[in-house]
Amino acid sequence: MPYLWYGIRRIQQEVPLRRAFLTILFLYSLSFTLSNVALTQTPGGVQQVPPPLGKLVEVGGYRVHLYCIGAGSPTVVILGAGYSFDWGLVQPRMAGVTQTCAYDHSGSAWSDEGPKDSCALRVQEVHMALKNAGIVGPYVLVGHSLGGVIARLYAAQFPNEAAGVVFVDHAFADIRRPVRGASGTAPSPPISPPLPSPPLPKAVGMEDDPNFNKLPAHDLELHRWWSAHPQGNPSPLADLDMLLDCLSQADAAGKDKTHPLGDKPIVDVTASNQLPGPVATKSEARHAKLLSLSTNSRRIVAENSGHFITIDRPDVVIEAIEQVVLTVRKNKKL
Repeated sequence: MPYLWYGIRRIQQEVPLRRAFLTILFLYSLSFTLSNVALTQTPGGVQQVPPPLGKLVEVGGYRVHLYCIGAGSPTVVILGAGYSFDWGLVQPRMAGVTQTCAYDHSGSAWSDEGPKDSCALRVQEVHMALKNAGIVGPYVLVGHSLGGVIARLYAAQFPNEAAGVVFVDHAFADIRRPVRGASGTAPSPPISPPLPSPPLPKAVGMEDDPNFNKLPAHDLELHRWWSAHPQGNPSPLADLDMLLDCLSQADAAGKDKTHPLGDKPIVDVTASNQLPGPVATKSEARHAKLLSLSTNSRRIVAENSGHFITIDRPDVVIEAIEQVVLTVRKNKKL
């Protein structure tokens, strides 16, 4: 599932990969317990592909799905960890303020298959899709979960195209990558007594969130369509490896600058259900680091929300995006 990031983010302890692997597989198995999956099928039982919300844009030998509505500038570009249809409570509202675009990375939803997935690839796909679709920047980048990491990488690689950033429960991970030998494989760990598992998250995917059914009916159908698709359930280990790579790249991109994004507006929206104690202390330090990316930043805690703030508290996400858009328009401080 694309929201494996949520399970990883909640593994809030430094644990060997073996424990992480078992936990992730458990979370991953739960993701298949979707009930009442609504699929569009032919009389013969073959699944049909529903019409795309937006259009397919060429990005260098293949196409990705880009869904833009509304008018005005700066254009808001959604880089969610999920899919374009997961933003049905946010994107239409923002379209009343400015042009708002959501994208589906290669190999997901209506987008064609592309090269091996990575954050660097997603940055390039978004960049080329916007350019080839004639969407003029600079943009306000909105990243949920892993999308927050992609937004950071985009702003670092194309600084003139990033007018501001909104992080929506930015993804983090406390899992250590295994040390690999000369053969490229991780050494077998010594046999040891089983360790207690870290606390499991309250939700595994967006479908498990109590507010999932608040999405518009058509978006619900599209989400369930793709979640039932084999490619809608990628390998958890591949997802984990990609997340660790993305975080490492994002941290490296701004390590030589005190404020890599200068005075561009940043709003960091975080869930209210953070774990207490040392975990909370580490979380605060991480969010302080995000805010330090710019001298013009602020944090908003979305009360009564979990990781999927876009459906738990879409009003808070909309407020944050509007703040950044208006700040860019008026060239002022948040």
